[in-house]
Parts: sequence; structure tokens; C-alpha cells
Amino acid sequence: MEWIPAAEGARVTMERRHARGVLAVVLTAVLLAMLLATPLASGCARVGPPAATAPASAAASTAPAPEPTGTPATTATASVTPPLTFAIIGDYGTGDSHERAVARLVASWDPAFVVTAGDDYYARAGGSGTNKYRRSTGAFYGMWLPGSETTRNDFFPVLGNHDYSDAGLRYYLRYFDLPGPGFVSSSGNERYYDFTWGQVHFFMLDSNPGERDGTGKTSKQAKWLKRELAASMSQWNIVVDHHPPYSSDSKHGSTAALQWPFASWGADAVVSGHAHTYERISRSGIVYFVNGLGGAARYGFDTRVRGSAKRYNANWGAQKVTVDDGGITFAFYSVSGKLVDRYRLQSAD
Repeated sequence: MEWIPAAEGARVTMERRHARGVLAVVLTAVLLAMLLATPLASGCARVGPPAATAPASAAASTAPAPEPTGTPATTATASVTPPLTFAIIGDYGTGDSHERAVARLVASWDPAFVVTAGDDYYARAGGSGTNKYRRSTGAFYGMWLPGSETTRNDFFPVLGNHDYSDAGLRYYLRYFDLPGPGFVSSSGNERYYDFTWGQVHFFMLDSNPGERDGTGKTSKQAKWLKRELAASMSQWNIVVDHHPPYSSDSKHGSTAALQWPFASWGADAVVSGHAHTYERISRSGIVYFVNGLGGAARYGFDTRVRGSAKRYNANWGAQKVTVDDGGITFAFYSVSGKLVDRYRLQSAD
């Protein structure tokens, strides 16, 4: 029997009943065939993709059916933006088993893209020229980098001090194409840049003393950041650099030169590396993250800086960040899969 959609309405139902009445008087074999075919037309499972059906609540409704319009009916749903997930790693470019463990953790989340807080290469990873970054980055995070199958870039690093000292700025700039095809940056260079993905505007700084446009709060780079933060129309504005404005680690500590007025300029969060620890700090109404457990040797802690709410250095790990209509959630996980810290910023709407 031919499958007849239920949406044909009462007319089809009457024709079907009439046909059955006529066929009732024909040969027994024909009647038997009809009886065997009837369950399929009554809703038994069929091979292939399932057909779209009305919600159960619609079937129970006693409201009159709308007049046919010539197009299939659709169910009205609330407009919801699918959640966006991305990862943040820092001080990762060691080329060893610790970096591999972090990379596996990140891959398990299947993030749309990866952001780094610098030190994308350490000398221990080996190699020469741009092959240094193939060994420290491409070998572990290649699925987010342009390759033979695509020119798309889904990997967004910042410069760390080891990118200058161990790799060399020229090889960093040759290896990475930042922010990449399809993205627009307002800085005019790739040492520091910005890009927007969905509801999030990222501002990727070069916090190294060798930056030609300066790293002080009145520098050319800082003026660019202040101007672009003020102009941003995004729901969330995240600043990423290498040297942490505030940190309780025992080796480097806070970087006074990078204590710019990020909050008053319009940033929602600042993420840094350099200190091989994880720390969450609240200052001036915004949150600062230190995320430096991507693979390099871990540091200890010193006296807590003001506003320090969470510290961790027991294992390597990375941040999984989720953006939805209600807000943005920063979650740090160790390579064992343990949730170390979770912090959520709610949307103002």
C-alpha cells in the first residue's frame, strides 16, 4: 500500500475508507494483502530517515486546524543561539608528553577554536625556522590550523617571551597567519590583533618589552586597545596577553607595566600566561585569569595577591569556555579531567 501522509486530512481518510469498502468484496487474497499492509500505514517503523511529525501536544489539541496554505506547517520555537565552545591554553610549546596530555584534553571538548596565552614554542621542542612551530604547535593542534585541505584558521596565539627568545619573531610571523582569512583585524599588524567570533570580541596583545608599539598604558598599542574596546559592539570583550597584570606565582609575580585600566576601557575578562600556574583574580570589577599550565614546568605560589580567589598548580590543564545566550562560563580542567575551577559571567540582558 502506498504511504499517505496524515497531513492530507479528512478527504484522504474518506477515500481510503471507500476503497477499503469496495475491496472488501473482491478475492480473499486481495483482502489479505490489504490487511497485512494496513499496519505500515498506521505508523509502524519504516527504514530510512524519520519523517517530521507534529509534537504530541499538538495531537492532543482541540483547537481547529488552520486552513491549508500550500506549504508544510512549521512548529514555532524560541530563537536560541547554539552554545559556542572554545579552549584557552598557555605556555604549552614544549613538544613533550605534558603538552600532548593537554592537547588530548582540548581535543576531547571539540572546541570551535583555540586561543593561546603565549609561549607557543620552547627550545626543547627542537627544530629550526618555521619547523620549530610545526614541532611545538602543528604536531599537537594541527586540526585548528590551516593545512592542505583548508586555508581556514581556528588557532589564535599571542606572543610570549620564549617566542621571541627561543623561536624568533620572524618565524612566528611566518608560521601563523593572524587572525586569518575571513577575519578582520583593526591593528594593521600580526604582533597584536583582534578578531570577533559570535558574541565574543578578542583583543590579542603583545606584552613583551620588545614590542615596537610599546607595552605601557599610554603606548600606541594601549591606545589602540582603548579605542577598539570603546568601539566594540560585542556582548563580551576578552583581552589576552602573555604577562599577567596580577599573579601570585613564586617566579614572576605581577607585571606592573601591564596593569592597564582594562575594566574602565570596557574589557570583561583578561587572560594571561607566563606564570606556569592557574589563578583567578577579581580586580576593579572584572576577572583576571592566569592560564600557564599548557605543558611547561609548573611553578609554585607565593603570597596571594589581592583579589585572588582560586589557585592551582597540581597538574597541567586548560580552560574550556562556553558562551550561550545567558552568559559566558570559564572552566579550568586538569589533564585528568578534574574540574578545578568554574566561573560564570551573566549576560546583562
